[in-house]
Amino acid sequence: MIDKYIPQITIDCFEEVFIEDVCDTLRITKEEFNNRLENTENFSFNSKAEKYISTYLFNKIDNLSDDNWIIAKELYIQWKIFEGIDKEEVSIDKKKTLHEILDLYKISAEKAEEVATKVFYGMEIF
Repeated sequence: MIDKYIPQITIDCFEEVFIEDVCDTLRITKEEFNNRLENTENFSFNSKAEKYISTYLFNKIDNLSDDNWIIAKELYIQWKIFEGIDKEEVSIDKKKTLHEILDLYKISAEKAEEVATKVFYGMEIF
């Protein structure tokens, strides 16, 4: 399997209000938050989000666009941050929204696979 390029979340993906809230709550600087996002180690927010999303989608990630990845990773990171700072209501909302989005991606991937199979075997698609 060829490694697919997966876009990375940067601090620019988040609104300033969110960044300030995270920094104040976690008592870290903006640079430390940025480092947690952009760190290339296995414990960075990006790598954890990629693992979670890939697992949730049963590794059927080939059809995800850059925008799909950014949206899903942003929701994952917000969910985990809010979960860690005891904002349970917001955390549950982010997790629910993430799962709804990933379920849509999963359905889309299954449909694409179904169409590809029909085309391969010369079946009518419509």
